[in-house]
Amino acid sequence: MEITMKKSISYTLMAAVALMAASALFSSCEKVSPTGVLIGNTSVDDRVKQSLVNFSVAEVAWDKYLADTIQEYSFLVGSDSHITLDPGRLEEMLEIGMEHDDLFFCHLGDLADTKAEYYNNTEIAIEDATDEWMDKYLEPLLKEDGEIYQDTTLFYDPRTDCIYRKDEHNIFPTALPFYPVVGNHDITHNGWALFSRLFKTSFYEFTVRVICDNDTAYDRFIFLDSANGTLGSYQIDEIENGFFQRDNKKIRNTFTFTHTNIFRPSLNEFASTYCREELYYILDKLADWNTTIAFWGHVHAWDERDFGGVHHITMPSMNFVDHPNGGDDLLVRITVKKDGSYKMERVGLHSKQRTKEELVEQGYTVP
Repeated sequence: MEITMKKSISYTLMAAVALMAASALFSSCEKVSPTGVLIGNTSVDDRVKQSLVNFSVAEVAWDKYLADTIQEYSFLVGSDSHITLDPGRLEEMLEIGMEHDDLFFCHLGDLADTKAEYYNNTEIAIEDATDEWMDKYLEPLLKEDGEIYQDTTLFYDPRTDCIYRKDEHNIFPTALPFYPVVGNHDITHNGWALFSRLFKTSFYEFTVRVICDNDTAYDRFIFLDSANGTLGSYQIDEIENGFFQRDNKKIRNTFTFTHTNIFRPSLNEFASTYCREELYYILDKLADWNTTIAFWGHVHAWDERDFGGVHHITMPSMNFVDHPNGGDDLLVRITVKKDGSYKMERVGLHSKQRTKEELVEQGYTVP
């Protein structure tokens, strides 16, 4: 059942040079976005520190348990939705995932552009999808005498053994299994305040626990903050201090998700803006984690390649501006099979942008 993937990448510049250089270099550029144009009001260090505080005050459901009756599971990945007034492409992504029974959804940053009404509409779409998801998958949790927990409105997911409260839409613990990373457009102006109000964190992980033939294995899902075009010194310190350490757990697969890309899809696309030493560090760390797939966004273009034993996928955008008529290949679905192998398929989005009148009729905020 376990897949053993040996990756041996040795970068001579990594080691102490990278980490020492990082603290000096990152501090000078940490509030500049990857394009060098948009300026955010927070640094990656600010956001990671806040994320760690949120971990300490929340009951974090790290492991999503899959019963041995489930032979495989799938998850859906999108990127760069750049929601303005109409969150229709996000709605469509979540509807497609629920129709297919994907276990969860991941988003690679630039979820919404930074205006309060854009995040209000994003929140409405998330809450509506949460209610739909809970109605489809969750059952009321019963007391020993068969009565429902009416006072706390507890619900139970028979697929994962997770327990949820009806009125909680936070990322940890969350009802709707929607897991975003933060992008450069999410932090411009006061965007981080809007993003973090909904999702609380920019730096986190969880595992999927699979019981198969009386054997237990874990698939890891790691989410990194690269919205400023760097991991930052504090996030690297947390990684080196063992934040993602998984001692005594059999890891089958590791999937990583972040916004700023490493590879250039074409000559007219942005290349990586990471400092060179940090780039070596990231590649080395992906190898150390035995990463199966590393997902990237930001450049609104598809790229797929293998490097250093890791499969890298850079995602296209799913927004109305780039694709007003949609497309057959704007999302990616990964299906993890019983033996730990996976298959990938590209999934389309085709919704059209709605008028302001249509948005108002459906309960959205229009100035």
